[in-house]
Amino acid sequence: MSRVAPILGLLLSAHAFPLMAQSAPGGTIQVVADGAVGQPGSAAYPSDARLSTVAVAARVDPEAYILGAAWLQPALQRDQLRLRAGIVYELGAIRRQALAADNTALAGAGASFQAWISARPITGRRTGAALDPSRLEATPAEDWPVHEGDTLFYPRRPVGIRVVGAVEKACRLPHVPLQDARRYLAACPASAAADPDQIYIVQPDGAVFAQNIALWNRDAPRPLAPGAWIYVPFDRHAIAGAADETFNRDVADFIATQLLSDEGWR
Repeated sequence: MSRVAPILGLLLSAHAFPLMAQSAPGGTIQVVADGAVGQPGSAAYPSDARLSTVAVAARVDPEAYILGAAWLQPALQRDQLRLRAGIVYELGAIRRQALAADNTALAGAGASFQAWISARPITGRRTGAALDPSRLEATPAEDWPVHEGDTLFYPRRPVGIRVVGAVEKACRLPHVPLQDARRYLAACPASAAADPDQIYIVQPDGAVFAQNIALWNRDAPRPLAPGAWIYVPFDRHAIAGAADETFNRDVADFIATQLLSDEGWR
């Protein structure tokens, strides 16, 4: 998102994200375990420790929701801050363009979602990592090294799903087993600013999928896991010229960095 470069100098200054401490060979690193674990908090580990080292030592609760577990890395925060800044900037551009075109529905939806995105935390979550302690011990290829300042977070199982984006109001809805994602929209209507043809699904492990929902292009049903998100994208034709072609996918990718916690339900 090259158009946001001028505003990133201050956000991404050397003071915004201090360099991570480096451990000497044979030394130790500090890694945090949080959430549904028997041994929460920061602990010292060998500098060559791996995900399984921390997960086993933390004593993950059998009731923890492994699908929503998160590996947080300070090294990823810079790129996620850049991504959020770009989304916020483009939402502002969408609003200005909509106001100029007298499209009050799009202008209002853009402003509302801009405020929501701006309030989302920068987590440093690395998506796509397996964090089941048993699986990690049995699958060395997935047992990645951890680094100074990393956190493993194991949430409790949630009971709902969330719908955000170009909707009349962001919603938290009860999870319905095996229900197709698009059927949740009946209880959380899209606004006039929404793309009529597609939604994005963000599963609790951070996997992102686009799902076509119109009669002419409808995809096969896609059930959601508890804790999933539905992002209702902005109409790609209405926002053309104010936002990049990848805008809606960028939003879904940013949502994938959020955690299953009380903060995430807001």
